[in-house]
Amino acid sequence: MFEKVNSKVVSVDISRSGPVVARRGAMLFYSGNVFFQPHQVAGAPGGMGGMGAVAGMAGRMMSGEYESTMIAQGQGVVHYGFRGIEVQIIDVGAVGGMIRVEASRTLAYTSNLQAAIVSVTSQGGGGGGGGLLRSMRSAAAGAMTGQGMFTTQLSGPGQVVILGHGGVFELPVSPDRPPVTVDPQAYVGAAGQVNTTLRSTVSWRNVGRTGGEAMQLECAGHGVVYVQASEEKL
Repeated sequence: MFEKVNSKVVSVDISRSGPVVARRGAMLFYSGNVFFQPHQVAGAPGGMGGMGAVAGMAGRMMSGEYESTMIAQGQGVVHYGFRGIEVQIIDVGAVGGMIRVEASRTLAYTSNLQAAIVSVTSQGGGGGGGGLLRSMRSAAAGAMTGQGMFTTQLSGPGQVVILGHGGVFELPVSPDRPPVTVDPQAYVGAAGQVNTTLRSTVSWRNVGRTGGEAMQLECAGHGVVYVQASEEKL
């Protein structure tokens, strides 16, 4: 399906892969008879109602995590890239059939994957809950760290291309190992049953002395955590 052209560009023959969803502005060039149209991810703005809409809107306003997407269909080869950032192709079926990736770190994916925007409080299958107050607290934490209160979940057989400044590397997580702790701004995503917990290292004794490490993301469970080699945001 997706093929690396170099470290920063991928190509895909959509006549073989089927339609491909990508972030708006990621298409570099194409050959053949290809057409594009806006694509709506389940749970994106416009798809939620009631209190969930209020909490979702607050979270996205504070963290800016939602990305508009386009779907490419037809016959031809499309090349994707974004701001010269390094790319990595992941076979979702090979990592347990489910991956959660920050929207800003998602370049493109095959449309046979089921996509949804879900609360980070449910990562690892633990369930959200807590009502609006908890949602607002999560949004505030997301605004401070760059780790939003929502993330993109992809499931099923298919491929996704993720972005990472300086490249992306994999950190295994398992119950028989200590949890992996990641800087939230370096976090890209996780596959498998990985629970993420945002922790503060600030106490009354070290206020103002923690630098950029005041908030950390603890990852535990069983799966893989994807981290970029930089704290730079997109």
